[in-house]
Amino acid sequence: MKKRVFSIALCILLTLAFFAHSAAESDLIGDANGDGEVTVSDAALAMRLSVGLDWRMNLRARFNCDFNGNGEIDASDASQILRHAAGLKQLVMPTTDAVLLEELNANSHYIELFTEWIARYIQSLPTQNPYRKVLYEAAKYIGTPYEEMDCSKFVRTAYRDAGISTSVYPQTNSNGTLVWYQSNRPERLHEMPMIEELEFDIDVLNPGYVLIYINPETGMGNHLALYVGKIDGEPVIMDSGNDGVRLQGLWSGGSWELTYYVDPLG
Repeated sequence: MKKRVFSIALCILLTLAFFAHSAAESDLIGDANGDGEVTVSDAALAMRLSVGLDWRMNLRARFNCDFNGNGEIDASDASQILRHAAGLKQLVMPTTDAVLLEELNANSHYIELFTEWIARYIQSLPTQNPYRKVLYEAAKYIGTPYEEMDCSKFVRTAYRDAGISTSVYPQTNSNGTLVWYQSNRPERLHEMPMIEELEFDIDVLNPGYVLIYINPETGMGNHLALYVGKIDGEPVIMDSGNDGVRLQGLWSGGSWELTYYVDPLG
């Protein structure tokens, strides 16, 4: 009976979503359609996204609907909006860690709102997750010039500062990292799977994993990065390049092809 009621409610919400419209950008928490109030229509839009149906919500609206901070709008978010619209629960948006946001903004390739979403995603990770600590420590070095901290030193330092033993992460450059794992921890080194040409299966990655880029001509590792997570469908990394340690989208190509990922604590 409960399943039937839920199915009916879901159908009603999805139907309402077709009649909802995306209005002007709104700062109101939970206001998915931008009409200046939180109603069942907003819950319908959130539910539509949570079941994989696309809807043209602007970035501000999507950000305001991600209450659990997991980087996407899911059934939990839709449920909270619906409960608020029904007068059962007051919506509360988690406060963004201001220090973390400032550190990420030091060299972010994103607008501030999206960078804030990334910050909320990192702080939403379970506190007992050691990789959460790695990402927090890594953020402190965003903006550091490449001459002071290359890609390998950046990743290694983030792990060191997180208090993780160097026995799980070698004190070597990126190619040495690849060789070290091939020889000592092969079970922790994985080829990066592809869904189709030029599209990676990022669902195999967890926050804090190490990405290894290979030069296709030499077969040698020449770049490292830290995987942050998927926010609003965008895979995000931290690495160090010509413009220093930075926060940016996942990339691969030319002489820098993403080939492996490592779970150092796996």
